[in-house]
Amino acid sequence: MQFLNFLFHGTIVGIILFQTSVIAPTVFSTVNSKDTSKFLRKIFPKFFLFIISLGLMSLLHGLIYENTIIEKFISIVTVFMALICYLIIPATNSATDEGDKKKFKLLHAISVFSTIGILLLNIFIFLI
Repeated sequence: MQFLNFLFHGTIVGIILFQTSVIAPTVFSTVNSKDTSKFLRKIFPKFFLFIISLGLMSLLHGLIYENTIIEKFISIVTVFMALICYLIIPATNSATDEGDKKKFKLLHAISVFSTIGILLLNIFIFLI
C-alpha cells in the first residue's frame, strides 16, 4: 500500500510542476492582464484545495497504514502550508485591487516560498 502514498505525493509534485511550468507561463503569455487576473483568481483556490485534499489523503493513509513519522510530518506540513496559501488568497487579491504593492509582494512571497517548500518536501518523500 506504500504505492498509494507515493501516488498522493507524486500527484502533489506533478500538479505544482504543471501549474508553474505550463499553466502560469501560458496564461501570462497569451491572455490579457484583466482576464489573467480573473483566471488566476479562479485557479489558485482550486490548486491549493487540491493540494490540501491530497495531503489529507496521504495523512489518513499514513495513519491507517502506519507510515513513518517523516512521511506523516511531510503530509501535515503540506496541508498546513497549502492551507496558509489558500487562506491568504483574499488578502492577496485585495492588495492587488488596492494597489498595495508592498502587501502584495509579501503575501505573494509567502505563497511562492510555501509552494516551493511543499514541492521539495513531497519530492523528498521519494528519497527516504
